Amino acid sequence: MSIVESIKTCYSKYLNAKGRARRSEFWWFYLFATIVSYVPMFIVRSAHTAAAEKFAGQITFENMDEMYKKADALDSQFLLYYILISVAVFFLVSLPLITAQIRRLHDVGKSGHFMWLYLLCGVGGLIPLILCIPDGNPAPNQYGPSPKYDDAPVGPAAPPAV
Repeated sequence: MSIVESIKTCYSKYLNAKGRARRSEFWWFYLFATIVSYVPMFIVRSAHTAAAEKFAGQITFENMDEMYKKADALDSQFLLYYILISVAVFFLVSLPLITAQIRRLHDVGKSGHFMWLYLLCGVGGLIPLILCIPDGNPAPNQYGPSPKYDDAPVGPAAPPAV
C-alpha cells in the first residue's frame, strides 16, 4: 500500500475501529500524521520567535512597561493560534490515527484496549506502538479476515517462522 492509498484508507475509515489494518496502512499514515502535526506548529513557533526578536530590539528603559504589555499580548495571540491549530490537527489527524492503530492491533491479534496505555506516563505509549510492528496474522481472527492475505486458510493461526 502506498502512502496515498494509506491516507485515503485511513480517512475513509475515520472513526471506524472495527476490522484490521495492514502494516503499510498504519505506518504510512503514522508518518503522514507526524509530518502534518509538526509542520504547522513549527511555523507558528517560528513566527512567534521572529516577532519576539523584533520586540526585544525595541525595548529601552523608557518604554519597557509598554513593550512588555505588547509582548504579553503577542504571546497570548500566538498561544491562541497554537491551541486552534492543535485542536484542528487533533480532529484531522489524531482521531483517524487512533482508529488506524486500533485496527493495526487487531491485525496482530491484540485488543484495541492496549491504546489505554497511552494514558500512562513514560513508556506507556510505546507498548501499543511496538505491538504494531510485527506482521499480521494471515488467518482470520476475531476481528475479521486478514487484509493482506485474502486467501489465508481458515483455522488456527500458523506458528511464526523462525
